[in-house]
Amino acid sequence: MQQTTLRRLVGIALLGACAYILMLLEFPIIPIASWMKIDFSDIPILIGLFLYGMGGAFAITIVKLVLHSATMGFALPDLIGSLASFMGSAILIIAFALVLRYYHGDPKFRMPLAITLATIGLVIIESLANLTFVLPFYMQVMGMKLGFSLNYLVLVAVVPFNLIKGLLVGNVFWLVYNRLAKWLSKQNQLLSRVSH
Repeated sequence: MQQTTLRRLVGIALLGACAYILMLLEFPIIPIASWMKIDFSDIPILIGLFLYGMGGAFAITIVKLVLHSATMGFALPDLIGSLASFMGSAILIIAFALVLRYYHGDPKFRMPLAITLATIGLVIIESLANLTFVLPFYMQVMGMKLGFSLNYLVLVAVVPFNLIKGLLVGNVFWLVYNRLAKWLSKQNQLLSRVSH
């Protein structure tokens, strides 16, 4: 029992460190909002979902964000970004977990359905969050002034950003999953519902 718990903790720590490293390899995709950057740090988190369940996936997310914030000196703009990152990771975790647990249709549609649900969730929830508190708070902290409305920024930047992020991260994870499926099938908690 203790050995199993130790292996779980070590695995979560290692995946969290991998997620942190991938978070550093970020790049902008929307010129009008260059501070919004895509990274692939959610890939280790989704792997952790298969290995350790939702609790493990959220623990990996926290490890990633604590490491990132610590290296950035816990600066307020970075903490705002970490909050947005946490919400994005949470949406992906929940969407994939729900589909993998409760979808009983044709297995070949399971992963596309998870990606679609995650992408829709990202677009809707991140848009509302940015409209109501993330962007207003970030702009106040950074002293930014827009030459257009916040609604316009959400429409032309936040919506397409999260649409691209959901599809890109989801499909990259699908490719990684296909490579690791045999190994994951021996260890994870959810794979019994996923087709090989």
